[in-house]
Amino acid sequence: MRITFLLILLSIFCLSCSNQSDESTESEFDFSYSIDTVMVDPGDGIIYLKRWLNTAALSPDKKMVFNFNPDIPEFEVIDLENLNLDRRIKMEKEGPQGTGDPSSVLISADGKFFFTSFVDVREFNAQLDSMKTYTIPKEKFEGLDADESLDADFHISTDGKYLFVPYGPQDFQKAKNGLAIVELSTSKLKKMPLDLFERSNQYVRTWMENGNLQSQTRETLSYYQFKDKLIISSHNFNEAFLNDLTTDSLSHKVFNSELTANAKKVSERNTGNTFEEMMEIGEEAQKQVEFGTFLYDDKSDKVFRFTTDLDRMIGDSAAFKNVITIFDSDLNQLHEEVVDFKRPNFSFFKDGKLYSYVNVEDELGFAVFTFDF
Repeated sequence: MRITFLLILLSIFCLSCSNQSDESTESEFDFSYSIDTVMVDPGDGIIYLKRWLNTAALSPDKKMVFNFNPDIPEFEVIDLENLNLDRRIKMEKEGPQGTGDPSSVLISADGKFFFTSFVDVREFNAQLDSMKTYTIPKEKFEGLDADESLDADFHISTDGKYLFVPYGPQDFQKAKNGLAIVELSTSKLKKMPLDLFERSNQYVRTWMENGNLQSQTRETLSYYQFKDKLIISSHNFNEAFLNDLTTDSLSHKVFNSELTANAKKVSERNTGNTFEEMMEIGEEAQKQVEFGTFLYDDKSDKVFRFTTDLDRMIGDSAAFKNVITIFDSDLNQLHEEVVDFKRPNFSFFKDGKLYSYVNVEDELGFAVFTFDF
């Protein structure tokens, strides 16, 4: 079905307000924003949205989104300039050029496609007609201690040369020790010890029944690369580690918010003895502050992050507030403000505007944010 192209569904304007403790910075930081929602014309077909674009990748020139549909499998190439489905590229799941079942897809700066799963990394050339596989051994990896292993949480650098992966005890119930940087071509490994894993482990929730482990939540960190810098953060804390990939220097950035909590509270009860108790513990945890990943805008040279926190309870229902925080490229906090929109989903900056995936009656759209400051 051909959907009539929609330019604008929603427009919101927000005047600035001052909330940050640094008065000299805030007094000069006038902030406002507007939002337009635009729809993508799918032509005669349907765009795959089952995974909420979690297996989609932005082209290096930011003109195309390659949305991978693992069910067929194929790429849906979405033209961001004309906002339509440009073409489909058939792929294979198995065989010498098989994609496997990827958890994420990345297009490197030189146009190569990387499919990462829990067992390997598959690299395709820019034409998608040649593939090589990197099988990552979890244990007995040169550079790790005898009791250490790599986690099955792979992240590719933007140049496609390195793999970022947590390392630590082989016991999955124990916290990881840090982040390993693995050079794909040589398998050389470099360790980056981080206490953020250990501190995040206190938020793990466990379901025990008759003394046996039934299930356990998993705490993971977020990794976001821009230019030659890697931001490592946790959704539990108002802080981040900034690694300069060229000089190998690591700095710890601790932020302060006047609008949200600066960390999740550690629950007095993280273990449930029944499924119902586990659900109750999880519902309480969802009422706490949630720090989103970072996003870089190359036009303004600013970094953005979105946070949600409990605003108030209305009976048994929780009402949340949404906060945007703006940093410079060294992660010095410049401004924070309550906004009228939720944390973006699959999102990226293009031409100084933030594009965020939205599902409008099972059709692909993007909320386009324009920030003025």
